[in-house]
Amino acid sequence: MKHYLYKLFLFSVVIAISIGFVFSRADGHFDPFYKRFTSAKQSSLILGSSRVAQGLMPSVFDKTFSKKTFYNYGFTYNTCPFGPTYLKSIKNKFDTQSKNDMFIISVDPWVISSDGINPNDSLQFDESESFLGKITSVNCNPNLSYLIKGYSDMYVKMLYNKSPYFLHDDGWLEVTVDLTAEQHQKMVDKTVKDYTKMLDTYKYSKVRLDYLKKTILYLKQYGTVYLVRLPVGTEMIAIENQLITDFDAKIYELSKATSVNYINLFKDTTIYDYIDGHHLTKESSLLISKKVANFIENIEENNRLQNENQ
Repeated sequence: MKHYLYKLFLFSVVIAISIGFVFSRADGHFDPFYKRFTSAKQSSLILGSSRVAQGLMPSVFDKTFSKKTFYNYGFTYNTCPFGPTYLKSIKNKFDTQSKNDMFIISVDPWVISSDGINPNDSLQFDESESFLGKITSVNCNPNLSYLIKGYSDMYVKMLYNKSPYFLHDDGWLEVTVDLTAEQHQKMVDKTVKDYTKMLDTYKYSKVRLDYLKKTILYLKQYGTVYLVRLPVGTEMIAIENQLITDFDAKIYELSKATSVNYINLFKDTTIYDYIDGHHLTKESSLLISKKVANFIENIEENNRLQNENQ
């Protein structure tokens, strides 16, 4: 019996060491989300869907606003539309001890829409069953909760993953692809087909817009909030104009109600390049990050001068 228990103990140790070794390889390459759940609580946040996760670089904003440290806490349109799940995760990630922060919230029609029978029934919001809804501990390294409950692929892929994604320590998701013109067009065509099909089920959700407002008002307690709509390709413009025809009007009204600035770059489509019709290439991400930072810098300077002249 002792011999059996000894073998069982050794086997358990070997398994534990093996699992520990595999989990230790969970870096920025193996998964586009994991490292966001292993960093400490953050101050100035960049929020939104995968468009902002790839599109806005915290390092650019750090250089422009040297006294602030930005962190990209954006995910995907179907895991972090505005609602109770995303707001709760934001609160878990945010360091409430920080002051005079700056928050950039990327908006688009998909993050204030739902595909349930009733788009305003929060009990039907699918993201509550996603990793963002399951993971409440978002600041521990290693994050076993995410690795066990949030990671859906095979663990062995951590050992040899050659993903085009790399999640930086500041939360920016770098995507490196080398596509021929034909491959690029196929990706755009697939995006257009997929999102056109989604028009059949996705509908505007006033509840999600209300949660966007709640998110803004929560963050305004700790600093300045800016709403940003990033540009997309011409095909996606047509699709999003069908999803919520008066989207910009809704966001402008919200910005006035909450006294925040709305920077709308939606139709700057021809200035930038896109991987698949709506996610910016990393070269264009650098350009758009500088543009948004300059916009905000000018707004901040104008506000400062107005305050001095009062």
